[in-house]
Amino acid sequence: MSEPGWALSRFYHTVINCRDLDESVAFYRKLGFDVLNDRRHVKWPPFVAGLFGLKRAQGRGVLMVLPSDPDGPMLDLLEWLEPKAEFPDPAKIDETVPRILAFRTQNVHAAYDDLSRQGVRFAQPVHTPEQALGVVGTVCCYDPNGNIIEMIELEPGVRHSRANEALADQGKP
Repeated sequence: MSEPGWALSRFYHTVINCRDLDESVAFYRKLGFDVLNDRRHVKWPPFVAGLFGLKRAQGRGVLMVLPSDPDGPMLDLLEWLEPKAEFPDPAKIDETVPRILAFRTQNVHAAYDDLSRQGVRFAQPVHTPEQALGVVGTVCCYDPNGNIIEMIELEPGVRHSRANEALADQGKP
């Protein structure tokens, strides 16, 4: 079989639709992100709508990056002006299938304590699963747009949870 002549090379950015861009920028700053490129006052050229399969597209945006990973994936926070984005009802957030962004985290317990003091809303306190999973702890909070931000701390040298191995040891499929 011949090679296709192309390949994805790395994760570039993810778009996070925002109810209020300024509020979202402030929230992601609390998580440690820095503004890389502020596009709040840029008028989008007509071709942008076509790229996204839309008839029209205008918005305000800010690219953010983690200082510890300056060449890593960026968050592209967008407040859609035209068309308007839809968001889950905040009163029914626990009844809506969540959109989740997960981040490896250093000292997840301290992150939970610090962000809780700053008024960030969490689904529950830090969960510490059985040690066989290789997870020190995991916790989820809500961004201003209804997205869940998962913060997970893994044991040193662990790339992802050992759920398959742990369940196999228990005789579960």
